[in-house]
Amino acid sequence: MKKLGLMMLIALTVAVTACGSNGNNGNNEEAATESASAAAETQAASDASENAGEEVTVVFPASVTNNDVEGATTEIKEAGATNIVDNGDGSATVTISHENLDKLKEKYHTEIENAISELQSDSGEGAAIVSLDYDRDTFQSYDITVNKAAYEADDGAVGLAIFGLSMQSIMYQVYTGVEETNISVAFNLIDESTGEVFDTQTLPEAQ
Repeated sequence: MKKLGLMMLIALTVAVTACGSNGNNGNNEEAATESASAAAETQAASDASENAGEEVTVVFPASVTNNDVEGATTEIKEAGATNIVDNGDGSATVTISHENLDKLKEKYHTEIENAISELQSDSGEGAAIVSLDYDRDTFQSYDITVNKAAYEADDGAVGLAIFGLSMQSIMYQVYTGVEETNISVAFNLIDESTGEVFDTQTLPEAQ
């Protein structure tokens, strides 16, 4: 009987030890996973910080500067450009940090979206602009549905909207690195009553 009791005690001790070992292994594995995850997050943050400090170049084509390099690059200079080179052909090459360039892109993206929202909110009864659809990725194409009678009576409001959106959209494309030959903004004017495009304006105009 004593021998049996001793064997049971030994078995219980082994079982408890094994459970403790398994628990520790589980804790060790969890700790290792958490440590690896933290290391990955730290590395990602470090990479992001390094990328933000990296410098990139932005080309202002002659079609955008209109032979006024100093004026056309004033904004990016104030945004932290470290070097501006007049290429002598009307274009300019600008060096700026990745972080500051991202801020400029975000600024223009927000301004364009806000301008569009304002135009859409003003498209009530009697307004020349009825609705506005656009390319949300590149801001290269706008479909403006108008009350043609109101538009023809006073196209100033639509013309002003087109001018403002075109300037902002072109600069957004410059900052996002669109090639000069592909920088353009097309405005399709659509007659509300027929659904047909009766005019298309593309900017910048061909040189």
